[in-house]
Amino acid sequence: MILSKMLGNQGYHILEARCGLDAITIAKSRQPDLILLDILMPDVNGYEVCTTLKNEVATQNIPIVFISAVEEPNEKVEAFSVGGVDFINKPFQLVEVLARVETHLRLSSMQCQLIEQANLLKLQNISLQRELCNISGINPREYERISESFNRNEFKVFYQPIINLQSGLINGFEALIRWQHPQRGLVLPAEFIEIIETTDLIYAVGRWVINTACQQLRIWQSYYPHLENLTISVNVSTKQLLEFNLVNYVRETLNEYNIKPQCLKLEITESTVMGDRDITLQNLYQLKALGLKFCIDDFGTGYSSLRRLTDFPIDILKIDYSFIHNAEWLIVKAIATLAFSLGKEVVLEGIETNEQLELLKSLFPNSLAMVYGQGYLFARPLDAFAASIFLEQAKTIPDLEIA
Repeated sequence: MILSKMLGNQGYHILEARCGLDAITIAKSRQPDLILLDILMPDVNGYEVCTTLKNEVATQNIPIVFISAVEEPNEKVEAFSVGGVDFINKPFQLVEVLARVETHLRLSSMQCQLIEQANLLKLQNISLQRELCNISGINPREYERISESFNRNEFKVFYQPIINLQSGLINGFEALIRWQHPQRGLVLPAEFIEIIETTDLIYAVGRWVINTACQQLRIWQSYYPHLENLTISVNVSTKQLLEFNLVNYVRETLNEYNIKPQCLKLEITESTVMGDRDITLQNLYQLKALGLKFCIDDFGTGYSSLRRLTDFPIDILKIDYSFIHNAEWLIVKAIATLAFSLGKEVVLEGIETNEQLELLKSLFPNSLAMVYGQGYLFARPLDAFAASIFLEQAKTIPDLEIA
């Protein structure tokens, strides 16, 4: 009563509750800007009142300041753990109470303003994405459908093995995104990847793929200790490489899952620096400094330039599957020979038959330690469970090794 009169004299409108249940009822119906809450009350104590209000959508953001004669440290800890923002000891000084009330009201007001601004930015972003979709010729409804599907966890990461052609052993996997549609089943990237890469979806989806792939790699490396150098390759787009905090995100992800940096390979395309060249190269070299390896994907089919091999911190050239599919063996040998001369490894995509495999091995018999194969001959892209079985079989059954 005394505190109510003191605050009322300062111009505040006061709502009083005589017990814990009254406090809950008044808070839900009137939604005050601030609650001063005692711990010891009839029927329901202050901790229970605070817990109840923090679990209600309508009252969870109301700041609650505990004010009590209780002096035990563990009681104060409990007050903060249930959601209190401050604790005032009795007996109190009016000046102190006023200062804390004014501070928390000001902080609450600023928080409301930030929430309003965040909601406004969200609406503006939706409008911007729709405009971007129109400019890019993308159906806004398709964008929203894909965005909603991602939020419903319908996207999955599949893994395709990468095999060393000399030893026949698994070197790692490439992480490939798929859409597990509830009606259509498994949807391939050709139907959705352009929308993701053109819009802001690329940032959330790209980070999710990196995180999911690293998490799965940690599981495999933990389960199979002899595969501590197993690698995972993840595709990154030009937009991702322009993110200002991409390097920190990758560093934190590696630390979170205790992944050795050299076990994470990022696949980029030849057109990667078509955007802001300086920022892209800066991020590339900072990621390289962490210890990551880089691979140019689909080499020979994009904005081909030998300058890419010296400008980019590239470790691996991935020769596009079309050269193998079209039996352009001279081109394959020329690209691989160039890579070897620069000290880079080679991955051959799209190997589907034993005949293709044997012919490819004959092209560079003295460099097979630096050559890797990927394709349906070894395995199609597999979900995490099937990829784990593949690893288990490759570990225990020598016949699965290629000669």
